[in-house]
Parts: sequence; structure tokens; C-alpha cells
Amino acid sequence: MSQVTIYLPDDLAGSLRKEARRAGKSLSAYIADLATRKPKKTGWPAGFGRLYGACRGELPEIEDAPPDEIPGG
Repeated sequence: MSQVTIYLPDDLAGSLRKEARRAGKSLSAYIADLATRKPKKTGWPAGFGRLYGACRGELPEIEDAPPDEIPGG
């Protein structure tokens, strides 16, 4: 097994130690688990495209007040 040295801010290292303790794991095992998790998928959720055209009727007209003046603008 390889060893890796990383440098973390003290507050982050402390948080990771607490989380590892709560999980009942060593800090090394906890960080290894974090590193092997699959990243979250990006993009639109499944089925999002089917929503296109799903709204029927007219949307209500919203009265949009003019923006406040910006000082010095």
C-alpha cells in the first residue's frame, strides 16, 4: 500500500478526525473511503427534458417594479 502526505488547514484536519472517530475508522481509512466515492453526476436530472411543454395555460402577469436607483449611478 502506498503512503501519501497531504497538508490540510488545522480546522479541516480536526473536522476529518472527528468524522473518522464517529465512523469508527482511522483517519487514513476514512480519507481513503472519501477518495474512492463516486463523484456526483452533473447535468440535468433524469427525465428533466420531459417537463418541456408540461405547463398548460398562461402564466400570470407579474408587476415588476422598476429597480431602486443606485447611488452614484
